[in-house]
Amino acid sequence: MNTIPPQYRHWRCGLWAMALGANVSLASAALPGTTVIHLTSAQQKTLNIQTAPLKTASVRPRLRLYGQLQRNPEAVFTLASPLAGAIFAAPGRPWPHMGLEVTHGQILAGVKPVVSTTLRITLALELTKVQADLIAAKVARSTAAAAYAREKSLYQHNQAVSLRRVQQAQAAWAAARSRVKADGQSIAAIARQLKAGAAGAMLPLPVFQTGMVTAVLAHPGEALAANQPILKVENFHTLLASVSLPASESGMVAMAAPIHVRALGHRRWLVARPLAIGPAADRQTRGLSILYVVNNSGTLRPRMAIAAHVPKIARAVQRTIVPRSAAVWWRGRRWVYCKRRGGVFVLRELLHPMAVPGGFAVQPGTLPPRLIVVKGAQLLMTIQLQSTLKKSG
Repeated sequence: MNTIPPQYRHWRCGLWAMALGANVSLASAALPGTTVIHLTSAQQKTLNIQTAPLKTASVRPRLRLYGQLQRNPEAVFTLASPLAGAIFAAPGRPWPHMGLEVTHGQILAGVKPVVSTTLRITLALELTKVQADLIAAKVARSTAAAAYAREKSLYQHNQAVSLRRVQQAQAAWAAARSRVKADGQSIAAIARQLKAGAAGAMLPLPVFQTGMVTAVLAHPGEALAANQPILKVENFHTLLASVSLPASESGMVAMAAPIHVRALGHRRWLVARPLAIGPAADRQTRGLSILYVVNNSGTLRPRMAIAAHVPKIARAVQRTIVPRSAAVWWRGRRWVYCKRRGGVFVLRELLHPMAVPGGFAVQPGTLPPRLIVVKGAQLLMTIQLQSTLKKSG
């Protein structure tokens, strides 16, 4: 049974390749100071060594800047109570906690309004007034309906009544009906509020955004004032990337162009769209802060440190592109293995590599126009290190 973890199996493959008889030369007469590895075709097939030709592409000069992720203000929802009262959890649900995922329309809490005596008296007086208005509106509606019926009958019998008078009577009847309806709705609303205050009914408080609970500002049983916040829900689908631009570089970058950002501890570069220039200059560098919008894959959070590649205002130049899988890290620098005839693999250093999406860009001519190892470079490095340890021992 194979119990070796996958991340360490390349060391076993390297030892196996040495046992197969891989020939390693730390110095060659043809290439002084270089490391040469000789592998037969069978050994290359066994180790699954794959090569590819170098390609060139137009690369725009860029600056490497740093910054921090921030929350998107448009994606923050605060649940608050519109009325003063006591807060309680929704029936059949526990009180929300930090990190809880919620959906749009979900009811998390409810408030029992507290109606003071003064407010109850005011509502009762208002209810009496609106009830009187409703009686007057019903009388006006009956009068308007009779007037409209009379004008319409005269118009149909050609008794010197114009169409305009008929339309005016119809409009007056419609307005009277609307007043009756509005007064009826006002009476029902005031009655419900008085009943809720007397019976202690709970007003549900739904959440109008899908996201995660990031702040719990109240707990069940507490008394709340009107518009006092209860919970905060944030959606991390989009974040803001704040990139610090030194004052000396402010005129050298294309601020309106998209950039590539990567959070600390993450390998994936993300495209960020320009949004705005920060409201204030940095106190230390006197530079600007530029805000970009980043689509979050689900693992990024506010306050994470980021690195950014910002394009310069310059023409694109031709560069040799090295895939990321071909580069190996050794002695604090990046290296690649170039393949020569006869199964010879030569280790070459990348001179002044510039990170680009998917790999690195170097000056044309710094690498020989040969095939490079795009899969299995780490195995070749393992073979080299094992050979070095064997000869030094």
